Amino acid sequence: MIAEKKRQRQHKELFALLYETACNAGIEIIEDRINRKGGICRLENRLVVVYDANAPVQERNRLILDAISQMNPEYVYLPPRVREILEKGE
Repeated sequence: MIAEKKRQRQHKELFALLYETACNAGIEIIEDRINRKGGICRLENRLVVVYDANAPVQERNRLILDAISQMNPEYVYLPPRVREILEKGE
């Protein structure tokens, strides 16, 4: 039980980091009640992540990380933890 709570806390902390990184990179994030899995799309020159408001934090993290991975790291600042996750392919 304690290990599960720790893991959930880590996922939430990672979500905060990924969310901030994505917003700083110009990625638009839409959280709404879509009753679907969500995904990533391009609208004009913008990258948009859409997910259901009830989606588990792990799914949110996956979608945001996928969007960040589509950005050119030469032009976007990636915090060391995010860069490490992308390099490892977690």
